[in-house]
Amino acid sequence: MFSGSGAGSRVPGGKIVMAFMRIANRGSKSALGSSPFPAPCSRHLVAFALIAFASSSSADTLTLGAVLREALEKNPAYQASRSDRAVAENAHSSAGLAGYLPTVTATARHTRSTLDTRQERDTAVTTDPAALSTTTSAGVTANWTLFEGFAAPLEQKRLRLRREQAEAAERASREALLRRAAPASADLARQARLRRARDTVLAVSEERTRILDSRLKSGSAGRPEWLEGRVDHNADRAALLQQDAVLHAARLALAQALGRPGPVEALPADAPLPSTPLDLAALSDGLEGRQPSLRLAEAERDIARTALHQAAAPWYPRLEASVGYNYNLSSSEVGFASESRTIGPTAGVQLSMNLFDGELPWRVVGRGRLAVRSADLRLKEAETAVRAEVERAFAAWRAADSAAVLETEGLGFARENLDLTRARWKSGTLSYLEARMAQVKYLDAFTRTENARYEAFRARLDVLLAAGRMEQLLAEAER
Repeated sequence: MFSGSGAGSRVPGGKIVMAFMRIANRGSKSALGSSPFPAPCSRHLVAFALIAFASSSSADTLTLGAVLREALEKNPAYQASRSDRAVAENAHSSAGLAGYLPTVTATARHTRSTLDTRQERDTAVTTDPAALSTTTSAGVTANWTLFEGFAAPLEQKRLRLRREQAEAAERASREALLRRAAPASADLARQARLRRARDTVLAVSEERTRILDSRLKSGSAGRPEWLEGRVDHNADRAALLQQDAVLHAARLALAQALGRPGPVEALPADAPLPSTPLDLAALSDGLEGRQPSLRLAEAERDIARTALHQAAAPWYPRLEASVGYNYNLSSSEVGFASESRTIGPTAGVQLSMNLFDGELPWRVVGRGRLAVRSADLRLKEAETAVRAEVERAFAAWRAADSAAVLETEGLGFARENLDLTRARWKSGTLSYLEARMAQVKYLDAFTRTENARYEAFRARLDVLLAAGRMEQLLAEAER
């Protein structure tokens, strides 16, 4: 079996259960000779009535708010999306402004060469087998692009749109993480309660088996009855082992959402899950500004439009201005001047225009227009899909919530039936099969109620995710 605090250990509420069973056993000793199942049935009923109230012995519990906060602080995928957003914000604030500012370049150079030189004049020929030449230069030059077809403002706009896209992606990652961590926490709490129920059932089954063994030896019980008890005991053990595996998987699922390396040992607190009423009209109001998928689609469309305008920028002429201050010194052992030096400022204006760069420009623009049309269509599809998803999720939540209410009511009926069965057991008018069926029905009702409440909570999260309102869950969990 998997070990851990709370419901991960063997018989977490066993001491409490067994104490009540001993009390019930002492109260039923006088009836052992008059009833076919008085002692085991009394202990069985008292212990099983504690299923809904047995709790973990561990004091380390996690609230839903604490789970969501830890997930937002440590989940690697969400932290990566936050880093992507920071990169986009930095690029917009620095790289986007670079196109409006001049570039400044400082240069320095020194060269030395020794060459065989032959110079021929009108009347003489001069040769030098190792003529030395040196050149030293240094300078600072500033180049400023005054106009390049609106490329600088278009690049600034593109980077701004990339920033908005990264913000929408970070928001989508945040909501997806909340949608993942909240049900993982609720599922772990649910599986822990189911595990405690299975563990208590097994404790009752073990006690009943021991009594059947003693009764078989004394001759007060038949072998068919003993065989039924052994079959039920093995079935309860197998169910507990399976529930252990499910509980361990729930611990790992929550650990992955929280960004922990190992399974979560502490159990979520058995507190009511957020269940404030939802209104479809309020959820659909302002959907375009909140839903991250719509914001991403809008950003993609705007980026496509900006790319189309940038494709046309090279058609315009390019106007650049430059200013600098340079120093140059050169010397040579041959030639008319043995040394030359220049120093001073320089300034100039250059106008250039790209005539052909290997591809016809209208083909680039044609591809850009197709990209814009595709982005527009994807945005329309996203708008339709989001609104349909909100309505679908809302309808599913209403159905799941109604089912949870009915299952909860059914659990109350099953508990009342268990109490009535206990009275019949005390009077000795109940068979073993009827006793076992009462136990099975109560456990089934308990399991269905837990599952129905969990599914209703998941359906509610689907509504909030579709409407882009997962922050509402975070606010409710912090209350």
